[in-house]
Amino acid sequence: MIRQRQFLFLSAFFLFLSACSSQPQEVLLDSFEGVIDSKTVDFGTSKGDTQLSVSASLDQKVCGEQSLRISYDLKPAGYMWIARGFGLDVSGAAQWLVKPEDIKWEKFNAIVFSMFGTGSGNVIAFDLKDSGGELWRFMVDDDFKGWKKIVCPFNVFFPRTDWQPSTADRNDQIDFPVMSFQFEPKVPGQATYYFDCMKVSRLKIKK
Repeated sequence: MIRQRQFLFLSAFFLFLSACSSQPQEVLLDSFEGVIDSKTVDFGTSKGDTQLSVSASLDQKVCGEQSLRISYDLKPAGYMWIARGFGLDVSGAAQWLVKPEDIKWEKFNAIVFSMFGTGSGNVIAFDLKDSGGELWRFMVDDDFKGWKKIVCPFNVFFPRTDWQPSTADRNDQIDFPVMSFQFEPKVPGQATYYFDCMKVSRLKIKK
């Protein structure tokens, strides 16, 4: 009887471990495959001399066959955005590999992506739009060269104070599911960046 109980206990224990290990540590949202243009990416600039081009790069990549390439000339009073996801003005930008409502957001604590830095000292704002339409921001410093994995814990994002959609539910908390993401370079000047491997992740984050 004792041996039978021990066997049942060990069986249940290993089943528990197996179930835990089967939980995904990351879910790939977007690796920017396929056509990259104004029909599949929601992007634009302020009126004036600020210029922005968005395309696919076959030379620089981490996941899949290509990455997202942005090249711009940002004027001091200008702004720009490059977005992918759901609920955007460009409906074709809903190119995620999984729908927001199909992700178990409570299992994850961060968004991660790969960025090809130039070491210029530029700053790029990375925004999330939650299910209530509120925009949340994470700042990325271009203080490295080449590809780097950028880790953006959900608890480090802060609500944008410079602008929010008029319809946003500004309740100061991220309402899941997240519906879209966007990049917004902040430092005036000319630059080219590459982005790839957008994922939601469950990470051990140092406090």
